[in-house]
Amino acid sequence: MEKDINDIDDLIGKVLANEASTEEQLRFSNWVQLSEENRHHVIQMKVIFDRAASNTFQLSFDEDVAWHKIKSRLTKSNEGKTVFMTELTSRRAILRIAASIMFFCCVGMMAYFTLSKKSAQIFAVVADTKTIQDSLPDGSAVFLNKKSSITYESNLKKTRKVNLKGEGFFEVKHEEERPFVVEAEGVLVRDIGTSFNVKAYPESDTIVVTVQTGEVQIYTLKDKGLNLKRGETGMYSKYLKQFTRLEKTDTNILSYKTGLFSFNSTDLKSVIEKINEVYDSRIKLDSPSLDKCPITVDFHGDTIDTIIEVIAETLKLTVIRKDNEIILKGTGCNQ
Repeated sequence: MEKDINDIDDLIGKVLANEASTEEQLRFSNWVQLSEENRHHVIQMKVIFDRAASNTFQLSFDEDVAWHKIKSRLTKSNEGKTVFMTELTSRRAILRIAASIMFFCCVGMMAYFTLSKKSAQIFAVVADTKTIQDSLPDGSAVFLNKKSSITYESNLKKTRKVNLKGEGFFEVKHEEERPFVVEAEGVLVRDIGTSFNVKAYPESDTIVVTVQTGEVQIYTLKDKGLNLKRGETGMYSKYLKQFTRLEKTDTNILSYKTGLFSFNSTDLKSVIEKINEVYDSRIKLDSPSLDKCPITVDFHGDTIDTIIEVIAETLKLTVIRKDNEIILKGTGCNQ
């Protein structure tokens, strides 16, 4: 069996080297037509032959092109050619050596990708209908808002990078030589010893980063972005692909985490939007005339019912509950 294989490989080598006689070409053609497996073997030998001759290595190739080249060689006349045995032996040796190199390279690459896949497992922390707090393998901590998630590789202690979808607050264990990076839709947030919040919901045009302590850099691979310090907020517009430093930071940016709200002469529409966002409630204002009504009030982990009662009493509003909605009704307020 081994002798038959060697004989076929020698025959293929002659054809590829354009040194096969008419009889050998006919034998080659008959052998190729016996099975699809034989055809693929010839194509592989053609690739090896070409790579050995050019001293390059590439796994991808076009089978149709390779097969066309082989067939075209069979139609050429071999008359008037002198074949030296030493040259034939050398070329066949090259084919066998190249085939061995190809085999071990393929095995090595398969082993590498298999081991890499096993060593780079992906872990996820998902917050669906409730907020979640979790510790990360490198000692950092994350607090996720509802409808948010992070993913990271099992070797987080080395790579120190997580991917965020939604909103999360990060308390980073700072390491000078291994910065912690949060990526959200192409925007990177690099800690410089800090705790910070990233709000990056897919349906929103903006990604907002607020620094509670320390300093961060927010940037993309094409834009060096901004450096933000304690109490500062930066925003990135996905549409404009621009970074902006906000002059005023939302005092309730962490309400989803702390349960604390502080409104100081804030318009009622904005108050209701923030409460609905944190509590997943459906509070509505009966009239646009209520939108701009200012209200100053603080809440400290209160229930949604308590919050509604306080707002209604403060602004003299009527509470109407209908199905799953809470409607606040009133005559408006003086601007």
